[in-house]
Amino acid sequence: MPEPATKGVAAVLTAALIAYVGIDTFWGLIQGFRQLMVEADAALTFDELRGAGERFGKVMGRNAARAFVMLATAAIGSTGAALGAKLPGLPGATQAAVRAESEVGVVYAAVGQVESVAVAADGFTFGLAPGAVAMSSSGTGSSRVKAWKSFSGFKKAMGPAGSGKQWHHIVEQTPGNTKRFGPEALHNAENIIPLDEALHRRVSAFYSTKQFDLTGSFTLTVREWLSTQSYQAQRDFGLLSIENVRRGMWP
Repeated sequence: MPEPATKGVAAVLTAALIAYVGIDTFWGLIQGFRQLMVEADAALTFDELRGAGERFGKVMGRNAARAFVMLATAAIGSTGAALGAKLPGLPGATQAAVRAESEVGVVYAAVGQVESVAVAADGFTFGLAPGAVAMSSSGTGSSRVKAWKSFSGFKKAMGPAGSGKQWHHIVEQTPGNTKRFGPEALHNAENIIPLDEALHRRVSAFYSTKQFDLTGSFTLTVREWLSTQSYQAQRDFGLLSIENVRRGMWP
């Protein structure tokens, strides 16, 4: 992000990198890159240019360099939306999801819908695509969210989802999830949302398919692969799935 603002796939890459390395490290990278440009412009020999690069390498550090290479590799030949679709399946995605919301205030599932990132003296501004998913992913244990012991209890209290709609669990109500997270984490007003019937069927069907590009497995279905992830990772992926299936980006 050497320019005041980045757009397109560069914006998604920038937002994802911030989620991986954190605000403080990313600020250091910006300042270090600016210094690198000054030193590179002033360099008269290859040794001076190499020295400038080595100093920037120390600013970046091993972990940030690994994250950048991983994300840049995933971005090759991708649009911003396509890169966003790959993010939940990358190593360290769970930690990045937590940091994205706690430090940046952006739901990780919406990173693929970032259209621009602008830097200013007091922080960053993220521009999201129209209609982008903006739901909070606060996870489990919130006392402000109404929760029930069962799905039937939820439906009795909340009633029908609406004409032509069905209730949909963002984090699925599988036996494994119920055992790991507890029923209240699944049957609550934040995790269950109304979806059009057709979209609900398509999302459920997608979870039953095998998607090597996302899961890295030829044998596991999306549902089976997702069941091993944390609550936060499942929620982020669930929100992204709704949006990508709706747009026809995922089958």
